[in-house]
Amino acid sequence: MPTAQSRDRLFFFLAVGAALLLSWDNFKKLASDWMTLPAYSHGVLVPLVFVLLVYLDRERLPAPGDRPSPWGLFLTGTGVLFLAAGRLSGLFFVEQVSLLFLISGLVAGYWGTGTLRRLRFPILYLLFMIPLPYILFNALAVPLQGIAAKGASEVLEMLQIPVFREGNIIHLPHISLGVVKACSGIQSLVSLLAISVLVTKLSGIGGIPGVLLALSAIPVAVLANMLRIAGVGILGSWNPKLAEGFFHLFSGWVVFLFAFLVLMGLARLIGSFRRPSRVA
Repeated sequence: MPTAQSRDRLFFFLAVGAALLLSWDNFKKLASDWMTLPAYSHGVLVPLVFVLLVYLDRERLPAPGDRPSPWGLFLTGTGVLFLAAGRLSGLFFVEQVSLLFLISGLVAGYWGTGTLRRLRFPILYLLFMIPLPYILFNALAVPLQGIAAKGASEVLEMLQIPVFREGNIIHLPHISLGVVKACSGIQSLVSLLAISVLVTKLSGIGGIPGVLLALSAIPVAVLANMLRIAGVGILGSWNPKLAEGFFHLFSGWVVFLFAFLVLMGLARLIGSFRRPSRVA
Protein backbone atom coordinates (compact mmCIF):
# COMPACT_ATOMS: atom_id res chain seq x y z
CA MET A 1 0.00 0.00 0.00
CA PRO A 2 1.42 3.41 -0.93
CA THR A 3 1.89 5.76 1.99
CA ALA A 4 0.20 9.15 2.22
CA GLN A 5 3.56 10.83 1.60
CA SER A 6 4.21 8.82 -1.55
CA ARG A 7 0.71 9.64 -2.84
CA ASP A 8 1.28 13.34 -2.15
CA ARG A 9 4.56 13.21 -4.09
CA LEU A 10 2.88 11.41 -6.96
CA PHE A 11 0.13 14.02 -7.15
CA PHE A 12 2.73 16.79 -6.90
CA PHE A 13 4.78 15.49 -9.82
CA LEU A 14 1.62 14.92 -11.84
CA ALA A 15 0.61 18.52 -11.13
CA VAL A 16 4.06 19.76 -12.17
CA GLY A 17 3.84 17.71 -15.36
CA ALA A 18 0.38 19.09 -16.13
CA ALA A 19 1.59 22.67 -15.52
CA LEU A 20 4.57 22.14 -17.84
CA LEU A 21 2.33 20.67 -20.51
CA LEU A 22 -0.16 23.54 -20.30
CA SER A 23 2.64 26.13 -20.37
CA TRP A 24 4.85 24.54 -23.03
CA ASP A 25 3.90 27.05 -25.74
CA ASN A 26 4.41 29.75 -23.13
CA PHE A 27 7.98 28.63 -22.50
CA LYS A 28 8.72 28.56 -26.23
CA LYS A 29 7.38 32.11 -26.66
CA LEU A 30 9.48 33.34 -23.74
CA ALA A 31 12.62 31.70 -25.12
CA SER A 32 11.96 33.29 -28.52
CA ASP A 33 11.50 36.73 -26.92
CA TRP A 34 14.77 36.38 -25.00
CA MET A 35 16.62 35.61 -28.23
CA THR A 36 14.97 38.29 -30.39
CA LEU A 37 14.14 41.22 -28.07
CA PRO A 38 17.33 43.05 -26.99
CA ALA A 39 15.55 44.61 -24.01
CA TYR A 40 14.88 41.12 -22.61
CA SER A 41 18.06 39.27 -23.50
CA HIS A 42 18.65 39.07 -19.73
CA GLY A 43 15.49 37.00 -19.40
CA VAL A 44 17.36 33.74 -19.90
CA LEU A 45 19.23 34.42 -16.65
CA VAL A 46 16.16 35.16 -14.53
CA PRO A 47 15.10 31.49 -14.03
CA LEU A 48 18.69 30.74 -13.00
CA VAL A 49 18.51 33.56 -10.44
CA PHE A 50 15.24 32.04 -9.20
CA VAL A 51 16.96 28.70 -8.65
CA LEU A 52 19.91 30.43 -6.94
CA LEU A 53 17.63 32.35 -4.55
CA VAL A 54 15.80 29.16 -3.61
CA TYR A 55 19.12 27.38 -3.09
CA LEU A 56 20.46 30.14 -0.84
CA ASP A 57 17.35 29.85 1.35
CA ARG A 58 17.28 26.02 1.28
CA GLU A 59 17.93 25.63 5.02
CA ARG A 60 14.65 27.42 5.82
CA LEU A 61 12.58 25.51 3.26
CA PRO A 62 9.99 24.23 3.62
CA ALA A 63 8.65 26.38 6.45
CA PRO A 64 8.46 24.46 9.76
CA GLY A 65 5.00 23.06 10.48
CA ASP A 66 3.72 24.00 7.05
CA ARG A 67 0.96 21.91 5.53
CA PRO A 68 -0.88 21.85 2.17
CA SER A 69 -3.31 24.73 1.82
CA PRO A 70 -6.55 25.16 -0.19
CA TRP A 71 -4.89 28.30 -1.53
CA GLY A 72 -2.90 25.98 -3.75
CA LEU A 73 -6.01 25.01 -5.68
CA PHE A 74 -7.18 28.63 -5.86
CA LEU A 75 -3.84 29.93 -7.16
CA THR A 76 -3.53 27.07 -9.65
CA GLY A 77 -7.04 27.73 -10.91
CA THR A 78 -6.22 31.44 -11.24
CA GLY A 79 -3.13 30.52 -13.25
CA VAL A 80 -5.20 28.37 -15.62
CA LEU A 81 -7.70 31.23 -16.05
CA PHE A 82 -4.89 33.69 -16.84
CA LEU A 83 -3.43 31.20 -19.32
CA ALA A 84 -6.77 30.74 -21.07
CA ALA A 85 -7.56 34.48 -21.06
CA GLY A 86 -4.15 35.30 -22.48
CA ARG A 87 -4.44 32.81 -25.29
CA LEU A 88 -7.99 33.81 -26.22
CA SER A 89 -7.17 37.54 -26.19
CA GLY A 90 -3.69 37.27 -27.68
CA LEU A 91 -2.22 39.12 -24.69
CA PHE A 92 1.09 37.33 -24.20
CA PHE A 93 1.83 39.21 -20.98
CA VAL A 94 -1.33 37.87 -19.32
CA GLU A 95 -0.58 34.38 -20.60
CA GLN A 96 2.99 34.43 -19.31
CA VAL A 97 2.05 35.86 -15.89
CA SER A 98 0.03 32.66 -15.43
CA LEU A 99 3.36 30.91 -14.78
CA LEU A 100 3.74 32.77 -11.48
CA PHE A 101 0.29 31.72 -10.33
CA LEU A 102 0.90 28.09 -11.33
CA ILE A 103 4.20 28.00 -9.43
CA SER A 104 2.59 29.65 -6.40
CA GLY A 105 -0.28 27.18 -6.51
CA LEU A 106 2.06 24.19 -6.65
CA VAL A 107 4.05 25.49 -3.67
CA ALA A 108 1.00 26.29 -1.55
CA GLY A 109 -0.77 23.08 -2.53
CA TYR A 110 2.17 20.78 -1.76
CA TRP A 111 3.98 22.54 1.12
CA GLY A 112 1.75 25.39 2.32
CA THR A 113 1.36 29.15 2.53
CA GLY A 114 4.27 29.50 4.96
CA THR A 115 6.66 28.16 2.35
CA LEU A 116 4.98 30.30 -0.30
CA ARG A 117 5.67 33.40 1.81
CA ARG A 118 9.33 32.38 2.06
CA LEU A 119 9.46 32.05 -1.73
CA ARG A 120 7.51 35.19 -2.60
CA PHE A 121 10.57 37.17 -3.67
CA PRO A 122 12.04 34.51 -6.01
CA ILE A 123 8.61 33.93 -7.57
CA LEU A 124 7.91 37.65 -8.07
CA TYR A 125 11.43 38.11 -9.46
CA LEU A 126 10.35 35.93 -12.38
CA LEU A 127 8.39 38.97 -13.61
CA PHE A 128 11.68 40.32 -14.98
CA MET A 129 11.77 37.50 -17.55
CA ILE A 130 8.38 38.50 -19.01
CA PRO A 131 8.35 41.22 -21.70
CA LEU A 132 6.10 44.19 -20.97
CA PRO A 133 2.98 44.66 -23.10
CA TYR A 134 3.87 46.44 -26.34
CA ILE A 135 1.69 49.46 -25.48
CA LEU A 136 3.38 49.93 -22.09
CA PHE A 137 6.82 49.35 -23.62
CA ASN A 138 6.22 52.13 -26.16
CA ALA A 139 4.76 54.41 -23.49
CA LEU A 140 8.10 54.17 -21.67
CA ALA A 141 10.40 54.16 -24.71
CA VAL A 142 9.00 57.27 -26.43
CA PRO A 143 9.62 59.75 -23.57
CA LEU A 144 12.99 58.13 -22.91
CA GLN A 145 13.95 58.91 -26.52
CA GLY A 146 13.30 62.62 -25.95
CA ILE A 147 15.13 62.65 -22.61
CA ALA A 148 18.15 60.88 -24.12
CA ALA A 149 18.30 63.22 -27.13
CA LYS A 150 17.96 66.37 -25.02
CA GLY A 151 20.43 65.21 -22.40
CA ALA A 152 23.05 64.13 -24.95
CA SER A 153 22.72 67.48 -26.75
CA GLU A 154 23.31 69.37 -23.53
CA VAL A 155 26.40 67.26 -22.77
CA LEU A 156 27.78 68.01 -26.24
CA GLU A 157 27.08 71.73 -25.78
CA MET A 158 28.94 71.66 -22.46
CA LEU A 159 31.94 70.21 -24.34
CA GLN A 160 31.77 73.11 -26.82
CA ILE A 161 30.81 70.85 -29.71
CA PRO A 162 28.47 72.55 -32.22
CA VAL A 163 25.13 70.77 -32.01
CA PHE A 164 21.55 71.38 -33.09
CA ARG A 165 18.70 69.18 -31.90
CA GLU A 166 15.58 68.76 -33.96
CA GLY A 167 13.21 66.56 -31.95
CA ASN A 168 15.00 63.26 -31.49
CA ILE A 169 17.60 64.03 -34.18
CA ILE A 170 20.95 65.48 -33.13
CA HIS A 171 22.78 67.40 -35.88
CA LEU A 172 26.58 67.63 -35.59
CA PRO A 173 29.12 69.17 -38.01
CA HIS A 174 29.77 65.91 -39.89
CA ILE A 175 26.91 63.64 -38.90
CA SER A 176 23.31 63.53 -37.73
CA LEU A 177 22.26 61.06 -35.04
CA GLY A 178 18.71 59.81 -34.81
CA VAL A 179 17.73 58.65 -31.32
CA VAL A 180 15.36 55.81 -32.21
CA LYS A 181 13.54 53.50 -29.79
CA ALA A 182 16.50 51.12 -29.73
CA CYS A 183 18.61 54.04 -28.45
CA SER A 184 16.07 55.19 -25.87
CA GLY A 185 17.91 53.31 -23.12
CA ILE A 186 14.96 51.14 -22.16
CA GLN A 187 16.99 48.00 -22.92
CA SER A 188 19.61 48.80 -20.30
CA LEU A 189 16.93 50.21 -17.98
CA VAL A 190 15.06 46.89 -17.74
CA SER A 191 18.29 44.92 -17.22
CA LEU A 192 19.67 47.34 -14.65
CA LEU A 193 16.39 47.38 -12.75
CA ALA A 194 16.50 43.58 -12.53
CA ILE A 195 20.07 43.81 -11.24
CA SER A 196 19.34 46.58 -8.71
CA VAL A 197 16.38 44.68 -7.23
CA LEU A 198 18.51 41.55 -6.89
CA VAL A 199 21.43 43.47 -5.33
CA THR A 200 19.04 45.11 -2.86
CA LYS A 201 17.71 41.71 -1.80
CA LEU A 202 21.08 40.00 -1.50
CA SER A 203 22.64 42.93 0.38
CA GLY A 204 19.83 42.81 2.96
CA ILE A 205 19.10 46.52 2.68
CA GLY A 206 15.45 47.04 3.56
CA GLY A 207 13.02 49.88 4.14
CA ILE A 208 13.29 53.20 2.36
CA PRO A 209 17.06 52.80 1.63
CA GLY A 210 16.32 49.49 -0.08
CA VAL A 211 13.56 51.01 -2.21
CA LEU A 212 15.83 53.91 -3.17
CA LEU A 213 18.64 51.53 -4.10
CA ALA A 214 16.32 49.40 -6.25
CA LEU A 215 14.88 52.45 -8.02
CA SER A 216 18.30 54.08 -8.48
CA ALA A 217 18.62 51.93 -11.60
CA ILE A 218 16.23 54.32 -13.37
CA PRO A 219 18.27 57.58 -13.15
CA VAL A 220 21.53 55.63 -13.54
CA ALA A 221 20.30 54.00 -16.76
CA VAL A 222 18.99 57.32 -18.13
CA LEU A 223 22.24 59.15 -17.35
CA ALA A 224 24.37 56.34 -18.76
CA ASN A 225 22.40 56.36 -22.00
CA MET A 226 22.82 60.13 -22.33
CA LEU A 227 26.56 59.73 -21.97
CA ARG A 228 26.58 56.88 -24.50
CA ILE A 229 24.80 58.95 -27.15
CA ALA A 230 27.01 61.95 -26.39
CA GLY A 231 30.08 59.71 -26.75
CA VAL A 232 28.87 58.44 -30.11
CA GLY A 233 28.31 62.06 -31.11
CA ILE A 234 31.86 63.01 -30.11
CA LEU A 235 33.29 60.15 -32.16
CA GLY A 236 31.01 60.99 -35.07
CA SER A 237 32.05 64.65 -35.05
CA TRP A 238 35.64 63.50 -35.58
CA ASN A 239 34.98 60.66 -37.97
CA PRO A 240 31.42 59.61 -38.95
CA LYS A 241 32.54 56.00 -39.44
CA LEU A 242 33.43 55.75 -35.76
CA ALA A 243 29.77 56.32 -34.83
CA GLU A 244 28.60 53.23 -36.67
CA GLY A 245 28.99 49.49 -36.52
CA PHE A 246 31.30 47.99 -33.92
CA PHE A 247 32.04 51.23 -32.08
CA HIS A 248 28.32 51.97 -31.68
CA LEU A 249 27.70 48.51 -30.22
CA PHE A 250 30.87 48.55 -28.11
CA SER A 251 29.93 51.89 -26.56
CA GLY A 252 26.68 50.35 -25.37
CA TRP A 253 28.50 47.58 -23.49
CA VAL A 254 31.00 50.02 -21.98
CA VAL A 255 28.28 52.34 -20.70
CA PHE A 256 26.25 49.40 -19.34
CA LEU A 257 29.33 48.28 -17.41
CA PHE A 258 29.73 51.83 -16.12
CA ALA A 259 26.10 51.87 -14.95
CA PHE A 260 26.52 48.48 -13.30
CA LEU A 261 29.57 49.68 -11.37
CA VAL A 262 27.67 52.79 -10.26
CA LEU A 263 24.90 50.57 -8.89
CA MET A 264 27.42 48.45 -7.02
CA GLY A 265 28.98 51.60 -5.59
CA LEU A 266 25.58 52.88 -4.43
CA ALA A 267 24.82 49.54 -2.79
CA ARG A 268 28.14 49.63 -0.96
CA LEU A 269 27.60 53.25 0.11
CA ILE A 270 24.07 52.69 1.41
CA GLY A 271 25.13 49.46 3.12
CA SER A 272 27.92 51.27 4.96
CA PHE A 273 25.47 53.72 6.51
CA ARG A 274 22.78 51.25 7.44
CA ARG A 275 22.85 47.95 9.29
CA PRO A 276 21.54 45.27 6.95
CA SER A 277 18.03 44.11 7.77
CA ARG A 278 17.13 40.46 8.23
CA VAL A 279 16.22 38.87 4.94
CA ALA A 280 12.58 37.78 5.04
